[in-house]
Order: sequence, then C-alpha cells, then structure tokens
Amino acid sequence: MVHITALPSELLTLIVSYVDPSSWKNLRQTCRLLSCFTTQLLFETLKLYPTEGSYEIMDEIVKGSTLGDAVKKVYISTREHPYDSDDEEEAYFPNEFENRISDLKTFLKVQNAVLQFDKRCGMSTHHWITKPPQTVAFREKALSVFFEWLASLDVPLQSLGIQHLQDINIKDDELSNRITKVLRYLRSLRLSIVSEHNTATTEDPREFWNEDRFSLFPESQSFFTELPSMWLKPTASSLEHLTLFCDTWFGFRPKLELSEVHFPHLKSLVLGNFTFFQDSQLEWILSHGATLSELSLDDCMILYDLSLLEDTLGEYSFNKDEMELRLEDDGEAGYGYYYSYNKRWHHYFDAFRRRLPHLRHFRIGTSDCTHGVPFETEPEMRIGLLEERYGVFYDGWVPTPYVDVSYWPEPWERGPPNCNKEDRKSLRLLFDHIGQEVEESWTLHGIRVKNLIQVKS
Repeated sequence: MVHITALPSELLTLIVSYVDPSSWKNLRQTCRLLSCFTTQLLFETLKLYPTEGSYEIMDEIVKGSTLGDAVKKVYISTREHPYDSDDEEEAYFPNEFENRISDLKTFLKVQNAVLQFDKRCGMSTHHWITKPPQTVAFREKALSVFFEWLASLDVPLQSLGIQHLQDINIKDDELSNRITKVLRYLRSLRLSIVSEHNTATTEDPREFWNEDRFSLFPESQSFFTELPSMWLKPTASSLEHLTLFCDTWFGFRPKLELSEVHFPHLKSLVLGNFTFFQDSQLEWILSHGATLSELSLDDCMILYDLSLLEDTLGEYSFNKDEMELRLEDDGEAGYGYYYSYNKRWHHYFDAFRRRLPHLRHFRIGTSDCTHGVPFETEPEMRIGLLEERYGVFYDGWVPTPYVDVSYWPEPWERGPPNCNKEDRKSLRLLFDHIGQEVEESWTLHGIRVKNLIQVKS
C-alpha cells in the first residue's frame, strides 16, 4: 500500500485542506512533509488588530524564517472587536499599529488584503451618542497607511476588500495615486460602503424623525458620482469579481452610474441594496454576458414608481416630458413629478436566462446584517423573493423617501406589483436552466420564506 506521504504534493495539499482546521496544529507535528502543508494553511491568513496580543503574534511570524512566506491574505481590522459597536470614545491610530502595517511588506507573497472599519460613521443612528469613535481623520489615516503598504508591494495585489468604507471622497492626491496603482492589477474588488445615518442635528429625538437625511449629506452623492472613476475604472482591464454593497439603498439616490465602466473579464458580480429603475441598469449587467458566471442581488429593489421635485429633476437625468403630474381627489396636482417603471423581476430573470449564457450561480434574497454590511458572505445568502424587492421613491418624504405604500395608497401613488406567481415561475425557470438547486423555504431573523415567497410570520 502506498504511504500517504508518497502521494503527489497537489493531492496532499487538497487532502490536508479538508481536514478540520482545529486539527492542523497537531497534524503539523506528525512529520516534516505534512508540516509543510499544514504550515501553509495555518499561516495563510493573518489577522492584525490594534492590540498587544496581535502585535506579538505578527512579530513571531516575522521572526520565523519560513512562516512569512505562507501568508497570502491579510485582514487589518481597525478595531479590537470589529463587531462591537458600544464604544463612544474617539478612536486613535496607534503608532505601534502603523508600524506593524508597514512591517507587512516583509511578507512577499501576499495576494489578498482587507481593511475593516467600524460599521458606524459620521453621526450615530442613536441621538444620545454624539458621534462614532472613528472620525473621518481616523479613516483617512488608516487608508493612507494601508495603501502605502500595498503600493510598495513588488508583486501587484490580486484581491482587495474594504469593509465599511465611508462615503467620503479621497482628497489627498498622493493617497489617490497609490489607490489607483493598487487597483490597476486587481482581479477581485469588494467595497462595502457605509453612510451617515443620523438625520438629527441636535439631541432632540423628534428632529431625528423629521429630517430627510438625503438632503443633509451631499458628500454621499458626490462619493457615488466619483466612485466609477475613482474605484472602478482603474480595475477595468483585469477585474474578474466585483462586490458593491451599501448600508442604505443606492443606485437611484444616491445615484450610481455603472454604465460608465465595462469589465471585459468579469465573472462574478454582487450588488447589495442596489435600486433598479431603468433598463440601462439591466443592460449593463447583460453586457457582461460573454464572461459572467455568477450573479448575486442581495436585498436589491426595483423602484416601480418614483417622484421628484421640480428642482431635482436634473440631478437624476429626467426631463419633465418623461414624467407626469398626478391629480389628487380634489383635482389639484399631486406632489412633484412622477415616473413609473414597468419592468418586474420576472422580466429580469427571463433576461438573465436568455442573455447570460455562462451563468451558473444566481442569488436573489438577503444576507445576515447583524455585524454590519455583509462582506465575503455570498455563499451564505438566503434565496427568496422578499416583499422589499419592489419599492417606491417619493422625493421630500421624511425620514426617508423610500416609502412603504403596501397599504391604502393615496390616489396619486401606485400600489406594489401583484406578480408573485410570475416572479417565482421565472426564477424557477432560471434555476432549472443553469442547474442550480436552492432551499425554497427558510427563516432568518424574522423573515420567513415559503416556496421562494416571503410570507407573514
């Protein structure tokens, strides 16, 4: 019988990778050959936190003659406890933390890097907390140190992720140039974006509910306007995977024009909290049909009806002749100019089935948002047709223009589409076409789905 150590190295690597990770340390002690493979797995991913314990671990790896060569992926968390959001004291960027990030350049085989911020930014969602710990200055410092390291790598980075990136533009030219240099050779880019969520300018909770947050933070719109040129276009020639996720609805407002950039090698696309309201957005996805094999739409929504105030029409590329005035019961004109979008999800599913010939995995539904904006969680996404897959945008409504008109719509409003059966039939046809099996009934954090349709709990 052939001894396991006589197997080809490729096969041994695969076998060891399937061993429970808790056993790797013991397996590393069995023999020199298996020690090589388990060392690669044990030290392949390095997680760096601003703590003494984390510094000590990294220092030991740096001192090890061969351990550094095993490091392929680095997570840099700017918080000691990345999912603990109870801190109220302003965070500072320790010199020891900055030095350790700089020392990462000794790891010559890093291919994947992730920078993690706190999920809160700007004003806090709770009126009794004046501001979150990580200020704009703190975040800019972290980005500067992070990209200074990445730009110094001899071998270009392959995969980049930024979790909870605040929607504020980079104003430092040196940092901007470093970011562009890093983006130029990427094959994978994941951006999970966070916005200022507190609508209050005082501690009065009543003000919290009576201000439109979208009118208070124009920086957010500026960020999404520049996102294609700043973050996407530099990656266009090489990118194979793209994730764009935000903690608030985006696409319409704040507006993101994805048609400005095309990715000729794109294989996998994830959009989270994205709003569809015109055919050009669907066509942009379909334009990648020659390469796209995986598509995930996480908590995405079709805006079937929207209204804009006259002075905001130009911001969203709408003309008056494209929109309509609607009358109230008394014959007076309704609130603003209205536009209805007649595409439904079953139209989208049919288009994916017919015009994405290489599609093998498709997801629509929701992910667990307990720890902030979902990040690297595509395989865990729950598939289903949720109620919020359709929505409206009525400009000027507070605290949010994304209004629920499921019950008793006004005469000038449009009720939600009644097309559960059509959407489900088309979705099942798509799954059958690509040969994908899915769990059709499940429950997650109060959301209950039965036979692919969300039902009342």
